Amino acid sequence: MIPLRLSAISSFLGLFFTVGIFAQKPVIDLYYSGNFKAVIDSASLAIEAGDTAFNTFYLKAMSEVQLGRTEMAIQTLEKALITFPEQPRIKRMLAGQYFDAGDYVKARKLYDVMVQSDTSDVASLLKLAEIASFMQHYRAADSSLQKILVLDSTNLAALMMAGEILTRQNDARAVYFYERAYAIYPDNQKVAYALGNWYSQSETPDAAVPVCKRILELDSTSIRFQKLLGFSFYKMGAPDSAVNHFSRATLLGDSSVFTFKFLGISSYINVDFSRAIESLQIAAALDSMDAEIHFFLGASLGTSTLKEEAMIHLEKALELMKPDPAVTARIYSEEANIMRLEMKHEKAYELYSLAWKADTTNPLYIYFMASILDNSMHLSKEALLDYHRFIEELDKLPPEAKKNNQMPAIRKIVEDRIELLKEELFFLDEKQGGPE
Repeated sequence: MIPLRLSAISSFLGLFFTVGIFAQKPVIDLYYSGNFKAVIDSASLAIEAGDTAFNTFYLKAMSEVQLGRTEMAIQTLEKALITFPEQPRIKRMLAGQYFDAGDYVKARKLYDVMVQSDTSDVASLLKLAEIASFMQHYRAADSSLQKILVLDSTNLAALMMAGEILTRQNDARAVYFYERAYAIYPDNQKVAYALGNWYSQSETPDAAVPVCKRILELDSTSIRFQKLLGFSFYKMGAPDSAVNHFSRATLLGDSSVFTFKFLGISSYINVDFSRAIESLQIAAALDSMDAEIHFFLGASLGTSTLKEEAMIHLEKALELMKPDPAVTARIYSEEANIMRLEMKHEKAYELYSLAWKADTTNPLYIYFMASILDNSMHLSKEALLDYHRFIEELDKLPPEAKKNNQMPAIRKIVEDRIELLKEELFFLDEKQGGPE
Protein backbone atom coordinates (compact mmCIF):
# COMPACT_ATOMS: atom_id res chain seq x y z
CA MET A 1 0.00 0.00 0.00
CA ILE A 2 2.73 2.42 0.95
CA PRO A 3 4.61 2.05 -2.33
CA LEU A 4 1.37 2.57 -4.23
CA ARG A 5 0.61 5.80 -2.32
CA LEU A 6 4.15 7.07 -2.89
CA SER A 7 3.83 6.21 -6.53
CA ALA A 8 0.51 8.08 -6.74
CA ILE A 9 1.98 11.13 -5.03
CA SER A 10 5.00 11.04 -7.34
CA SER A 11 2.73 10.79 -10.33
CA PHE A 12 0.60 13.67 -9.04
CA LEU A 13 3.63 15.91 -8.41
CA GLY A 14 5.04 15.04 -11.79
CA LEU A 15 1.75 15.90 -13.41
CA PHE A 16 1.58 19.18 -11.38
CA PHE A 17 4.99 20.36 -12.46
CA THR A 18 4.35 19.26 -16.03
CA VAL A 19 1.09 21.21 -16.11
CA GLY A 20 2.90 24.22 -14.57
CA ILE A 21 5.59 24.09 -17.25
CA PHE A 22 3.10 23.75 -20.06
CA ALA A 23 0.87 26.45 -18.53
CA GLN A 24 3.79 28.92 -18.58
CA LYS A 25 5.26 27.97 -21.93
CA PRO A 26 2.39 29.39 -24.02
CA VAL A 27 2.56 32.67 -22.03
CA ILE A 28 6.27 33.04 -22.85
CA ASP A 29 5.59 32.22 -26.50
CA LEU A 30 2.72 34.72 -26.58
CA TYR A 31 4.93 37.42 -25.07
CA TYR A 32 7.75 36.96 -27.56
CA SER A 33 5.26 36.86 -30.43
CA GLY A 34 4.02 40.29 -29.30
CA ASN A 35 0.52 39.14 -28.32
CA PHE A 36 0.55 41.12 -25.07
CA LYS A 37 -3.22 41.15 -24.50
CA ALA A 38 -3.30 37.36 -24.65
CA VAL A 39 -0.42 37.22 -22.15
CA ILE A 40 -2.32 39.48 -19.74
CA ASP A 41 -5.52 37.43 -20.08
CA SER A 42 -3.73 34.08 -19.64
CA ALA A 43 -1.56 35.29 -16.72
CA SER A 44 -4.55 36.87 -14.97
CA LEU A 45 -6.42 33.54 -15.06
CA ALA A 46 -3.35 31.73 -13.74
CA ILE A 47 -2.89 34.21 -10.85
CA GLU A 48 -6.58 33.96 -9.94
CA ALA A 49 -6.15 30.16 -9.84
CA GLY A 50 -3.32 30.56 -7.31
CA ASP A 51 -0.25 30.64 -9.60
CA THR A 52 2.63 32.37 -7.78
CA ALA A 53 5.38 31.76 -10.34
CA PHE A 54 7.72 34.69 -10.87
CA ASN A 55 7.40 34.57 -14.67
CA THR A 56 3.61 34.74 -14.51
CA PHE A 57 3.69 38.07 -12.66
CA TYR A 58 6.70 39.34 -14.54
CA LEU A 59 5.39 38.61 -18.04
CA LYS A 60 1.97 40.00 -17.17
CA ALA A 61 3.55 43.23 -15.89
CA MET A 62 5.87 43.44 -18.92
CA SER A 63 2.88 43.05 -21.26
CA GLU A 64 0.95 45.75 -19.39
CA VAL A 65 3.94 48.05 -19.72
CA GLN A 66 4.17 47.29 -23.45
CA LEU A 67 0.51 48.28 -23.88
CA GLY A 68 0.94 51.45 -21.80
CA ARG A 69 -1.30 50.20 -19.00
CA THR A 70 0.75 51.79 -16.25
CA GLU A 71 -1.78 51.51 -13.41
CA MET A 72 -2.41 47.80 -14.14
CA ALA A 73 1.34 47.15 -14.26
CA ILE A 74 1.77 48.87 -10.88
CA GLN A 75 -0.96 46.70 -9.32
CA THR A 76 0.62 43.51 -10.75
CA LEU A 77 4.11 44.48 -9.57
CA GLU A 78 2.93 45.47 -6.09
CA LYS A 79 1.38 41.99 -5.73
CA ALA A 80 4.57 40.42 -7.06
CA LEU A 81 6.71 42.38 -4.58
CA ILE A 82 4.76 40.85 -1.68
CA THR A 83 5.66 37.38 -2.93
CA PHE A 84 9.19 38.30 -4.09
CA PRO A 85 10.29 41.14 -1.74
CA GLU A 86 13.99 40.82 -2.61
CA GLN A 87 13.62 40.39 -6.37
CA PRO A 88 15.57 43.32 -7.96
CA ARG A 89 13.83 43.09 -11.33
CA ILE A 90 10.45 43.60 -9.68
CA LYS A 91 11.72 46.56 -7.64
CA ARG A 92 13.31 48.23 -10.66
CA MET A 93 10.28 47.76 -12.87
CA LEU A 94 7.89 48.96 -10.16
CA ALA A 95 10.05 52.04 -9.47
CA GLY A 96 10.04 52.77 -13.21
CA GLN A 97 6.25 52.51 -13.38
CA TYR A 98 5.84 54.78 -10.34
CA PHE A 99 8.14 57.24 -12.13
CA ASP A 100 6.12 57.05 -15.38
CA ALA A 101 2.91 57.53 -13.42
CA GLY A 102 4.39 60.67 -11.82
CA ASP A 103 4.37 59.16 -8.32
CA TYR A 104 7.86 60.42 -7.54
CA VAL A 105 7.62 59.85 -3.78
CA LYS A 106 7.11 56.08 -4.16
CA ALA A 107 9.61 55.89 -7.04
CA ARG A 108 12.26 57.67 -4.99
CA LYS A 109 11.78 55.33 -2.02
CA LEU A 110 12.38 52.26 -4.19
CA TYR A 111 15.37 53.80 -6.00
CA ASP A 112 16.83 54.75 -2.59
CA VAL A 113 16.48 51.13 -1.45
CA MET A 114 18.26 49.90 -4.58
CA VAL A 115 21.12 52.40 -4.18
CA GLN A 116 21.53 51.45 -0.51
CA SER A 117 21.93 47.81 -1.50
CA ASP A 118 24.26 48.70 -4.40
CA THR A 119 26.05 52.07 -4.29
CA SER A 120 27.27 51.56 -7.85
CA ASP A 121 23.74 51.35 -9.27
CA VAL A 122 24.11 54.14 -11.84
CA ALA A 123 20.66 53.64 -13.36
CA SER A 124 18.97 54.22 -9.99
CA LEU A 125 21.21 57.20 -9.20
CA LEU A 126 20.21 58.78 -12.53
CA LYS A 127 16.55 58.35 -11.72
CA LEU A 128 17.06 59.84 -8.25
CA ALA A 129 18.79 62.83 -9.86
CA GLU A 130 15.96 63.22 -12.37
CA ILE A 131 13.31 63.09 -9.64
CA ALA A 132 15.19 65.59 -7.49
CA SER A 133 15.62 67.90 -10.47
CA PHE A 134 11.91 67.77 -11.28
CA MET A 135 11.09 68.60 -7.65
CA GLN A 136 13.69 71.41 -7.80
CA HIS A 137 15.78 69.76 -5.09
CA TYR A 138 18.90 70.73 -6.98
CA ARG A 139 21.38 69.89 -4.21
CA ALA A 140 20.03 66.32 -4.00
CA ALA A 141 20.19 66.04 -7.79
CA ASP A 142 23.77 67.30 -7.80
CA SER A 143 24.71 64.81 -5.08
CA SER A 144 23.43 61.87 -7.15
CA LEU A 145 25.08 63.13 -10.33
CA GLN A 146 28.44 63.63 -8.63
CA LYS A 147 28.30 60.03 -7.35
CA ILE A 148 27.70 58.84 -10.91
CA LEU A 149 30.56 60.90 -12.31
CA VAL A 150 32.90 59.50 -9.66
CA LEU A 151 31.94 56.02 -10.84
CA ASP A 152 32.02 56.97 -14.53
CA SER A 153 33.38 60.38 -15.55
CA THR A 154 32.20 59.88 -19.14
CA ASN A 155 28.55 59.16 -18.32
CA LEU A 156 26.72 61.17 -20.95
CA ALA A 157 23.34 61.25 -19.21
CA ALA A 158 24.89 62.56 -15.97
CA LEU A 159 26.97 65.21 -17.73
CA MET A 160 23.98 66.47 -19.71
CA MET A 161 21.64 66.46 -16.73
CA ALA A 162 24.18 68.40 -14.66
CA GLY A 163 24.44 70.98 -17.43
CA GLU A 164 20.66 71.22 -17.88
CA ILE A 165 20.04 71.71 -14.14
CA LEU A 166 22.60 74.51 -13.98
CA THR A 167 21.20 76.08 -17.16
CA ARG A 168 17.76 76.13 -15.54
CA GLN A 169 19.29 78.12 -12.68
CA ASN A 170 21.16 80.47 -15.07
CA ASP A 171 24.39 79.17 -13.59
CA ALA A 172 27.42 79.72 -15.85
CA ARG A 173 28.97 76.47 -14.60
CA ALA A 174 26.60 74.62 -16.96
CA VAL A 175 29.01 75.15 -19.85
CA TYR A 176 31.69 73.15 -17.99
CA PHE A 177 29.54 70.00 -18.17
CA TYR A 178 28.47 70.63 -21.77
CA GLU A 179 32.11 71.09 -22.79
CA ARG A 180 33.08 67.88 -21.00
CA ALA A 181 30.32 65.98 -22.80
CA TYR A 182 31.24 67.56 -26.15
CA ALA A 183 34.92 66.64 -25.74
CA ILE A 184 33.90 62.98 -25.45
CA TYR A 185 30.91 62.94 -27.84
CA PRO A 186 31.51 65.71 -30.44
CA ASP A 187 29.20 64.13 -33.03
CA ASN A 188 26.27 63.74 -30.63
CA GLN A 189 23.68 66.27 -31.83
CA LYS A 190 22.01 66.65 -28.43
CA VAL A 191 25.36 67.48 -26.83
CA ALA A 192 26.40 69.79 -29.67
CA TYR A 193 23.09 71.67 -29.57
CA ALA A 194 23.21 72.18 -25.81
CA LEU A 195 26.76 73.56 -26.01
CA GLY A 196 26.14 75.63 -29.14
CA ASN A 197 22.93 77.06 -27.71
CA TRP A 198 24.73 78.00 -24.51
CA TYR A 199 27.43 79.81 -26.49
CA SER A 200 24.87 81.60 -28.69
CA GLN A 201 23.05 82.94 -25.61
CA SER A 202 26.28 84.03 -23.93
CA GLU A 203 28.80 86.76 -24.64
CA THR A 204 30.78 84.38 -26.88
CA PRO A 205 28.35 83.44 -29.68
CA ASP A 206 31.33 82.98 -32.05
CA ALA A 207 32.23 79.81 -30.09
CA ALA A 208 28.97 78.23 -31.34
CA VAL A 209 30.03 78.50 -34.99
CA PRO A 210 32.52 75.58 -35.16
CA VAL A 211 30.17 73.40 -33.09
CA CYS A 212 27.29 74.00 -35.51
CA LYS A 213 29.46 73.66 -38.61
CA ARG A 214 30.79 70.28 -37.47
CA ILE A 215 27.26 68.89 -37.20
CA LEU A 216 26.21 70.48 -40.51
CA GLU A 217 29.16 68.79 -42.21
CA LEU A 218 27.67 65.49 -40.99
CA ASP A 219 24.07 66.48 -41.68
CA SER A 220 23.53 69.54 -43.87
CA THR A 221 19.74 69.06 -43.69
CA SER A 222 19.54 69.80 -39.95
CA ILE A 223 17.11 72.70 -39.62
CA ARG A 224 17.90 73.00 -35.93
CA PHE A 225 21.60 73.65 -36.49
CA GLN A 226 21.00 75.97 -39.48
CA LYS A 227 18.84 78.10 -37.18
CA LEU A 228 21.32 77.97 -34.31
CA LEU A 229 24.18 78.96 -36.62
CA GLY A 230 22.05 81.77 -38.06
CA PHE A 231 21.23 83.07 -34.59
CA SER A 232 24.89 82.88 -33.55
CA PHE A 233 25.88 85.02 -36.55
CA TYR A 234 23.05 87.43 -35.71
CA LYS A 235 24.39 87.76 -32.15
CA MET A 236 27.90 88.29 -33.57
CA GLY A 237 26.69 91.22 -35.68
CA ALA A 238 27.13 89.37 -38.99
CA PRO A 239 23.70 89.83 -40.64
CA ASP A 240 24.84 88.54 -44.08
CA SER A 241 25.75 85.13 -42.66
CA ALA A 242 22.67 85.11 -40.42
CA VAL A 243 20.39 85.69 -43.43
CA ASN A 244 22.20 82.93 -45.32
CA HIS A 245 21.58 80.26 -42.66
CA PHE A 246 18.05 81.34 -41.75
CA SER A 247 17.22 81.22 -45.47
CA ARG A 248 18.63 77.69 -45.71
CA ALA A 249 16.42 76.68 -42.79
CA THR A 250 13.32 77.95 -44.63
CA LEU A 251 14.36 76.12 -47.81
CA LEU A 252 14.64 72.92 -45.75
CA GLY A 253 11.02 73.40 -44.69
CA ASP A 254 11.25 75.45 -41.49
CA SER A 255 8.24 77.70 -40.98
CA SER A 256 8.78 78.72 -37.36
CA VAL A 257 8.21 82.21 -35.99
CA PHE A 258 11.78 82.26 -34.67
CA THR A 259 13.32 81.75 -38.11
CA PHE A 260 11.19 84.31 -39.96
CA LYS A 261 11.58 86.81 -37.12
CA PHE A 262 15.37 86.75 -37.10
CA LEU A 263 15.59 86.41 -40.87
CA GLY A 264 13.56 89.61 -41.02
CA ILE A 265 15.54 91.47 -38.36
CA SER A 266 18.86 90.39 -39.92
CA SER A 267 17.60 91.58 -43.32
CA TYR A 268 16.59 94.92 -41.75
CA ILE A 269 20.08 95.33 -40.25
CA ASN A 270 21.46 94.40 -43.67
CA VAL A 271 19.38 97.25 -45.21
CA ASP A 272 17.41 94.75 -47.29
CA PHE A 273 14.04 96.20 -46.36
CA SER A 274 11.94 94.36 -48.94
CA ARG A 275 13.15 91.00 -47.64
CA ALA A 276 12.75 92.20 -44.07
CA ILE A 277 9.13 93.14 -44.77
CA GLU A 278 8.41 89.80 -46.46
CA SER A 279 9.88 87.74 -43.59
CA LEU A 280 8.46 89.85 -40.77
CA GLN A 281 4.97 89.81 -42.27
CA ILE A 282 5.07 86.01 -42.14
CA ALA A 283 6.37 86.15 -38.56
CA ALA A 284 3.63 88.61 -37.55
CA ALA A 285 0.97 86.34 -39.06
CA LEU A 286 2.34 83.44 -36.99
CA ASP A 287 2.67 85.46 -33.77
CA SER A 288 0.73 88.71 -33.56
CA MET A 289 1.80 89.31 -29.94
CA ASP A 290 5.55 89.70 -30.47
CA ALA A 291 6.41 93.37 -29.95
CA GLU A 292 9.86 93.03 -31.51
CA ILE A 293 8.39 91.68 -34.75
CA HIS A 294 5.96 94.60 -34.96
CA PHE A 295 8.71 97.12 -34.25
CA PHE A 296 11.07 95.93 -36.99
CA LEU A 297 8.20 95.40 -39.42
CA GLY A 298 7.03 98.94 -38.75
CA ALA A 299 10.55 100.31 -39.13
CA SER A 300 10.99 98.39 -42.41
CA LEU A 301 7.63 99.50 -43.80
CA GLY A 302 8.59 103.04 -42.88
CA THR A 303 11.18 102.94 -45.68
CA SER A 304 8.45 102.09 -48.23
CA THR A 305 5.31 103.85 -49.40
CA LEU A 306 3.24 101.95 -46.82
CA LYS A 307 3.60 104.57 -44.11
CA GLU A 308 0.17 104.08 -42.55
CA GLU A 309 0.77 100.35 -42.17
CA ALA A 310 4.17 101.13 -40.66
CA MET A 311 2.54 103.33 -38.02
CA ILE A 312 0.04 100.58 -37.16
CA HIS A 313 2.86 98.13 -36.42
CA LEU A 314 4.90 100.64 -34.43
CA GLU A 315 1.85 101.51 -32.33
CA LYS A 316 1.24 97.80 -31.81
CA ALA A 317 4.83 97.40 -30.61
CA LEU A 318 4.26 100.14 -28.02
CA GLU A 319 0.99 98.56 -26.95
CA LEU A 320 2.56 95.12 -26.45
CA MET A 321 5.79 96.18 -24.81
CA LYS A 322 6.55 97.53 -21.42
CA PRO A 323 9.90 98.67 -22.71
CA ASP A 324 12.67 100.55 -21.03
CA PRO A 325 12.71 104.29 -21.77
CA ALA A 326 15.33 104.01 -24.51
CA VAL A 327 13.25 101.48 -26.44
CA THR A 328 10.06 103.54 -26.06
CA ALA A 329 11.93 106.60 -27.28
CA ARG A 330 13.31 104.66 -30.26
CA ILE A 331 9.78 103.64 -31.30
CA TYR A 332 8.52 107.22 -31.06
CA SER A 333 11.56 108.34 -33.03
CA GLU A 334 10.86 105.81 -35.81
CA GLU A 335 7.27 107.07 -35.99
CA ALA A 336 8.51 110.65 -36.10
CA ASN A 337 10.86 109.82 -38.98
CA ILE A 338 7.93 108.42 -40.94
CA MET A 339 5.78 111.48 -40.26
CA ARG A 340 8.64 113.70 -41.35
CA LEU A 341 8.93 111.86 -44.66
CA GLU A 342 5.16 112.27 -45.04
CA MET A 343 5.63 116.04 -44.53
CA LYS A 344 3.45 115.89 -41.41
CA HIS A 345 5.76 118.14 -39.47
CA GLU A 346 3.58 118.94 -36.46
CA LYS A 347 2.95 115.25 -35.84
CA ALA A 348 6.67 114.51 -36.25
CA TYR A 349 7.48 117.25 -33.72
CA GLU A 350 4.96 115.80 -31.28
CA LEU A 351 6.45 112.31 -31.60
CA TYR A 352 10.04 113.53 -31.09
CA SER A 353 8.77 115.34 -28.01
CA LEU A 354 7.33 112.07 -26.71
CA ALA A 355 10.66 110.38 -27.45
CA TRP A 356 12.46 113.01 -25.37
CA LYS A 357 10.00 112.61 -22.49
CA ALA A 358 10.54 108.86 -22.58
CA ASP A 359 14.34 109.08 -22.62
CA THR A 360 15.86 112.30 -21.31
CA THR A 361 19.37 110.90 -21.68
CA ASN A 362 19.34 111.49 -25.46
CA PRO A 363 19.22 115.22 -26.36
CA LEU A 364 19.26 114.29 -30.07
CA TYR A 365 15.47 114.20 -29.91
CA ILE A 366 15.50 117.91 -28.97
CA TYR A 367 17.82 118.59 -31.90
CA PHE A 368 15.37 116.85 -34.24
CA MET A 369 12.52 118.94 -32.77
CA ALA A 370 14.48 122.15 -33.30
CA SER A 371 15.41 121.08 -36.83
CA ILE A 372 11.73 120.57 -37.73
CA LEU A 373 10.80 124.00 -36.35
CA ASP A 374 13.74 125.59 -38.15
CA ASN A 375 13.89 123.89 -41.53
CA SER A 376 10.39 122.53 -42.10
CA MET A 377 8.01 124.84 -40.23
CA HIS A 378 10.21 127.98 -40.42
CA LEU A 379 9.44 128.99 -36.85
CA SER A 380 12.77 130.59 -36.05
CA LYS A 381 12.04 131.85 -32.52
CA GLU A 382 10.67 128.49 -31.39
CA ALA A 383 13.58 126.71 -33.10
CA LEU A 384 16.05 128.95 -31.29
CA LEU A 385 14.53 127.99 -27.94
CA ASP A 386 14.88 124.26 -28.74
CA TYR A 387 18.44 124.69 -30.01
CA HIS A 388 19.36 126.38 -26.71
CA ARG A 389 17.60 123.59 -24.83
CA PHE A 390 19.64 121.04 -26.76
CA ILE A 391 22.91 122.69 -25.66
CA GLU A 392 21.71 122.92 -22.05
CA GLU A 393 20.70 119.25 -21.91
CA LEU A 394 23.91 118.20 -23.65
CA ASP A 395 25.96 120.00 -20.99
CA LYS A 396 24.07 118.14 -18.24
CA LEU A 397 25.10 114.73 -19.53
CA PRO A 398 27.83 112.82 -17.67
CA PRO A 399 31.18 112.61 -19.52
CA GLU A 400 30.70 108.98 -20.61
CA ALA A 401 27.37 109.85 -22.26
CA LYS A 402 29.04 112.53 -24.38
CA LYS A 403 31.27 110.02 -26.14
CA ASN A 404 28.70 109.62 -28.94
CA ASN A 405 30.69 110.46 -32.08
CA GLN A 406 27.79 112.48 -33.47
CA MET A 407 27.50 114.87 -30.55
CA PRO A 408 30.53 117.15 -31.13
CA ALA A 409 29.63 117.63 -34.79
CA ILE A 410 25.94 118.24 -34.02
CA ARG A 411 26.83 120.67 -31.25
CA LYS A 412 28.95 122.69 -33.69
CA ILE A 413 26.07 122.74 -36.20
CA VAL A 414 23.64 123.89 -33.49
CA GLU A 415 25.97 126.60 -32.16
CA ASP A 416 26.48 127.97 -35.69
CA ARG A 417 22.74 127.84 -36.35
CA ILE A 418 22.00 129.70 -33.09
CA GLU A 419 24.26 132.54 -34.17
CA LEU A 420 22.69 132.72 -37.61
CA LEU A 421 19.13 132.66 -36.21
CA LYS A 422 19.99 135.40 -33.74
CA GLU A 423 21.25 137.59 -36.58
CA GLU A 424 18.23 136.80 -38.74
CA LEU A 425 15.83 137.58 -35.90
CA PHE A 426 17.70 140.78 -35.03
CA PHE A 427 17.47 142.10 -38.58
CA LEU A 428 13.86 140.91 -38.84
CA ASP A 429 12.95 142.78 -35.68
CA GLU A 430 14.77 145.87 -36.99
CA LYS A 431 12.91 145.65 -40.25
CA GLN A 432 9.54 145.06 -38.63
CA GLY A 433 10.07 147.79 -36.03
CA GLY A 434 11.18 150.50 -38.52
CA PRO A 435 11.43 154.24 -37.65
CA GLU A 436 8.93 155.48 -35.12
